[in-house]
Amino acid sequence: MGRVLFGVVLLELLTGKIIVSDETGPNLIVGSSTSAEDDDKGRVLRMADVAIRAEVEGKEDALLALLKLGYGCISPVPQKRPSMKEVVHALERFPSSSC
Repeated sequence: MGRVLFGVVLLELLTGKIIVSDETGPNLIVGSSTSAEDDDKGRVLRMADVAIRAEVEGKEDALLALLKLGYGCISPVPQKRPSMKEVVHALERFPSSSC
């Protein structure tokens, strides 16, 4: 369950939206119709919490990678979730000033 909870916290921090859980698993609260698979930089930036939007502008690729990591962690298919070792490895690729 650690990966799922990490994904929930990561997505809540990045989007400013509450993650709810139902029978299908964790989901962004109603009102978010975007997907981490969308590579449109403007849409990715709009997914970011308004409190951090100015800071992540110009860093949409890093934001997209973090969103994909968060969505991967909350995948309803446990086998598709990255291991915590993979999560740590993914996070280590980001310089501290990336996002």
